[in-house]
Parts: sequence; C-alpha cells; structure tokens
Amino acid sequence: MDYSKLQTLTYSQLKELTTIMELTPKRSKNELINDIIPRFREWENYKHDKIDHWQYIHQMGEKGKEGTTYLVKTNKFPAGGQYYAMKTFNKKKSGSRLILEATLQQKAAEGGVAPQVVDVDPISKHIVMQCMEKHLWDMLMKTRQLSMNQQRQIISMYKKLDKIGVFHGDANLMNYMYQGGKLYMIDFGMSREINESLIKKLGTPTPNIKIMTLGLVLKLRNLNFGEESWCYLEKYLSREQKSQFNL
Repeated sequence: MDYSKLQTLTYSQLKELTTIMELTPKRSKNELINDIIPRFREWENYKHDKIDHWQYIHQMGEKGKEGTTYLVKTNKFPAGGQYYAMKTFNKKKSGSRLILEATLQQKAAEGGVAPQVVDVDPISKHIVMQCMEKHLWDMLMKTRQLSMNQQRQIISMYKKLDKIGVFHGDANLMNYMYQGGKLYMIDFGMSREINESLIKKLGTPTPNIKIMTLGLVLKLRNLNFGEESWCYLEKYLSREQKSQFNL
C-alpha cells in the first residue's frame, strides 16, 4: 500500500479512520497518520498470512444458515497442493464460538470421527478442514434405507464422542459424510463440551448415545424410511423413550 496517500486525506477523514480502528484520537494530522499506518500494516500481514494463499475452486453444496462451504486449495502447508473444504460463516458468528466449534471438531477428529481441522480464522470467519468424499444423505436418497453397517458406524461414533467429551448436538442426516468407506461427522456448530454442567442439564453423561440416537431415529421415521433403518439404533433407546415416541 502507498501510505503517502494518507497525506491527501483531510483531518476529518483521518479522524473517522481512527474511530473505525478504535484508536485514540490525536491532535495533529501527522499523529493520526502515525497511528493508522501500523494498523494497515497489521491488516496487510494478516491478509497475506491467512487469506491470500487460499484459492477458491467452487462452492460445495447449498448455502447454509450460518454460511457456505467451498472447495479450496493452498500451497502454504507441507502438504501443499491438496484440496480442502473451507466452511465460511456470516458476520453474526462470534469468533469465540467459531474457535470452540473448531476445537471440539479437532478433538473429535483426533478420536477418528470427524475431518481434521487445518486452519481456523475468527476474523474472516472460516474453518478449513480435511475434504470428505460424499454425503451419506446422497446415498440415502437412492437406497431409502440406513443399512445395518451404517447404523453400527454411527453408534460407534456416538460412543467415541461420549468417551472423549464432545456432544455433537445435531442429528441432521446432512451431518454425516464418507471418506474411504468410513463415516465421519461434520458440522460441529451446535457442539458442546460434556462437562458436569451439561451432564446435569441433560441428565446423562452419554448425550450422544441417549439424545443423538433418538433424534436420528425420529428423523428417519419422519422421512418414511422402513423400521429396518433404525432396528440397530433402537437397541440404544430406553424403554421410556420408545414408549414416549411410540417406537
């Protein structure tokens, strides 16, 4: 950037810039410029390090409530040249919530049930992760049935999440993807850490098994899938749950 152009701005324009940047207003024009230049340099360095190296290939799927996912490529990392999935968020997403989502997803990834997180940016609001091959949803729309193997894999993922202390919180069928013949969970936007407070609130130390399983069964039933699509899942429901929801 040509910082000499700041000299062409009026005092009022420079003062407005310092207000936007949340800088302390100074008396002279030169003092204002001397405060503004470091902030511009910080932005240029941030943009170079966190944004410019990502090459957008195309949008992946439909735009979601919180944002959009893109196929991206970068040459920055040791495995440069590989493709990744970049989940972008709208401005309403808080930076702290985004970091928590990425942290819990990475914890799940280390447990073998979620895509690895590659990059997190709470400023431009994105999470970059390992790219999965295909959605379980697309397969279900063809078969109209959740197979026994798929049900077992889902229960296995729920058990692992409970063990490592991550409650996913969203049984939406769009949140399951395949990679190398194995199912993974995505979209940890509603995830929570399983701690004493959450256990007390939900009434169980294993909320993925107890709550996510029920949510998934009800979604399958609402889609008019046959009972064979949840016959294995149903084994993990309590008698009270089965009675309450007529299962």
